[in-house]
Amino acid sequence: MAPRRRPGLAERWEALSTAVQIAISFPPLAILLFAANLGPFNQPLWRSILYGILEGGVLTGLLLAATASERAKRRNPEEGSNQPR
Repeated sequence: MAPRRRPGLAERWEALSTAVQIAISFPPLAILLFAANLGPFNQPLWRSILYGILEGGVLTGLLLAATASERAKRRNPEEGSNQPR
């Protein structure tokens, strides 16, 4: 069975440097989480801003870790097949 072809968007995302990935992903995540804390969670404005920045940083870090993991699996596919399921 032939390996599946990765979507072009995923390849282009993985090709970006880490700094560029941070610059692209952190602002929208921080704004989205700010809005979620201000609206549905009914937090005060200053706390929503703080939580948006902190939670946006955490989610950006998780996104970058997942990207690095997927990039490593793509570059060295035989290592990924030895992992227990």
